[in-house]
Amino acid sequence: MRNGVLGKIIRIIGFLAFLTFAFFLVTWYGISERGNAKYGVTFSTVMARELSLDPRETYDAIVDDLGVRLIRLPVYWSDIEREDGKFDFSEYDYFFARAEEKGVELIPVVGRKLPRWPECHIPEWSKSLSASEFQKRVEDEIRAVVSRYAKSPAVIRWQIENESFHIYGAGCADKKIATADIDAEIALVRSFDSRPIMLTDSGEQGIWSSSLKRAEYLGISAYYQVWNDTLKVVRFPFGPGFYRIKGFLFGWFYPDKKIIVSELQAEPWGPVLLPHFDLEFQLRLMNEERFREVVRRARLAGFEENILWGAEWWFWLKKVENKPGMWEEAKKVF
Repeated sequence: MRNGVLGKIIRIIGFLAFLTFAFFLVTWYGISERGNAKYGVTFSTVMARELSLDPRETYDAIVDDLGVRLIRLPVYWSDIEREDGKFDFSEYDYFFARAEEKGVELIPVVGRKLPRWPECHIPEWSKSLSASEFQKRVEDEIRAVVSRYAKSPAVIRWQIENESFHIYGAGCADKKIATADIDAEIALVRSFDSRPIMLTDSGEQGIWSSSLKRAEYLGISAYYQVWNDTLKVVRFPFGPGFYRIKGFLFGWFYPDKKIIVSELQAEPWGPVLLPHFDLEFQLRLMNEERFREVVRRARLAGFEENILWGAEWWFWLKKVENKPGMWEEAKKVF
């Protein structure tokens, strides 16, 4: 009896080991690179300021020197309505005008939960509002942004919120946004502009169907190395094939939708925000060699569009630390 139970346990362990090995093989080997993918960057005024950079100078360098022609641009509510009822679009007017001048395609991001920590980017005055009044003011902010830029030829699609079905962040980002609120925001944007809507989700942890059933585009994150306060540096086990297989499966169920990589990690994730930890450690976590590996993995994953995450840090390394290696390596992609 005991031998029979032991035999079953051994067979189960063996089968699980086989599945693990097969998963490793499928996600890391046996797939070919996609050579015709488009590359862009996310540009964040929040990150530029965290690095003590001038946002306009940084944006100009990305467009003029790096040669980027696809930019995901979070339009932070905390930037444009610092005072209740008083909108100031001067900084973003500059970004849109430069994009139109240089033929840059823009994906503006609107809402309360936008890229960069703490994900929740809201004016100080809005924190005391009731839940219903807060949502109304979020929609007012979205209306103000979309109505202002809906006629810009630079806009190719609108992203609404960031990873709205994935709980991550602090402040208003530490809980799920109500599905009804997301639907209302989508309807609001569609009332001003017929260009496609994009929602985003975690590439590793997300169940993408909630986004795909609502939007023409799904943008996913692709992270290979993160920080955990207990485990320290953690490398995800997911190879490029994991994203390719997951993309294929969801693409089969939603054949009229497009899936892209909206956040492709190309900067270090350390114990605190950049640049507030040791520079040598930053460059151990992300450097030219690792950058080339990130791009190679993106080509193997096979998505037609990849938006890199880290352009402000590359510029900071070049301008402030006199280390242009990452910047020069990135030039080869664009």
